[in-house]
Amino acid sequence: MGDHEKQAIAVEPIWFQTQRVLRTVVQVGIPAFIAFAGVLPTIISAAGLPVDGKVYLWLVSAAAVVTAVAGGLSRVMAIPAVNQWLTTIGLGSVPKAAAVRQATAKQVGEVSPPQIVDGSDQVS
Repeated sequence: MGDHEKQAIAVEPIWFQTQRVLRTVVQVGIPAFIAFAGVLPTIISAAGLPVDGKVYLWLVSAAAVVTAVAGGLSRVMAIPAVNQWLTTIGLGSVPKAAAVRQATAKQVGEVSPPQIVDGSDQVS
């Protein structure tokens, strides 16, 4: 695809990046710890294998690693350049069509997104 065929996109910086990382940690951490610390030891012992302190420690450590990696990836995805690239492939923080519309509006000098007017400054 030539440069003239590329669609310009404009992606605003992600708000509350730390909050998004913390939400991801909670969303991944809860099921990871339930699975690794609760369910897997039961499955392992049901299979007739001993679940001692070392096995349990490894499973909890695995849950912590999975949670940390998910949080790290969430933070990387909030970097503006990464978010813009993700938007071009349809995985960004805003739909690709909205980013294209916003870029087009900026090129023609429109205000994007539209500003909300309370009506007090309108002439009747």
